[in-house]
Amino acid sequence: MPLYEYRCNSCGQVFEKMVRWSEADRSHVCPHCLSQDTNKKISTFASPGSSISNAASSSGGCGSSGRFG
Repeated sequence: MPLYEYRCNSCGQVFEKMVRWSEADRSHVCPHCLSQDTNKKISTFASPGSSISNAASSSGGCGSSGRFG
């Protein structure tokens, strides 16, 4: 089962939960305040224009600044 990240709209806490793909978009109980007012977060790794992809492109890719480049 994949691991998803959720944010609680009541207390603002972020938590991770392993759920089936078919249940990923449902609200899940916040382990901090027990509210069901939660939303799945969008992964910054997978979203377009994330800082990870921008960092790789601005440095010229892997290994371009090393001694072998």
